[in-house]
Amino acid sequence: MNDRSLARSTESVAHYRLSDLTPAPFSPRGASTNELMNADSGARIASGIVYFRDCEIAFALWYDEVMICHAVEEEFEIAVGDAIYPMRAGDMMWIPAGTSLVWRSKGTSMAFFAVTPADWAKNRPQS
Repeated sequence: MNDRSLARSTESVAHYRLSDLTPAPFSPRGASTNELMNADSGARIASGIVYFRDCEIAFALWYDEVMICHAVEEEFEIAVGDAIYPMRAGDMMWIPAGTSLVWRSKGTSMAFFAVTPADWAKNRPQS
């Protein structure tokens, strides 16, 4: 049995070009989240592009996330507790569910994200 035989027949390939993306409007907090695939599209993970612009956003993740920094205009960092992670283009970070962090950006920064479960947004804890 090869890897191809493990794929379900309902799955199909999805191809996205960054140049075709029309970014979502920035939130008042300074982020533009552009989810490209998720449970609604049949994917088992959700992923997309997020932009941060001149912001400091405190956030607690209820999902697992992998983030790959794509572009940094001035500065972009992720603070987890006392640890500060300066992000540069090409840097990757795994952030487990339950992590509280702060995304900080001077200028505009862009990153690819992949999160699981695929329906992460629907499972946001009630405050």
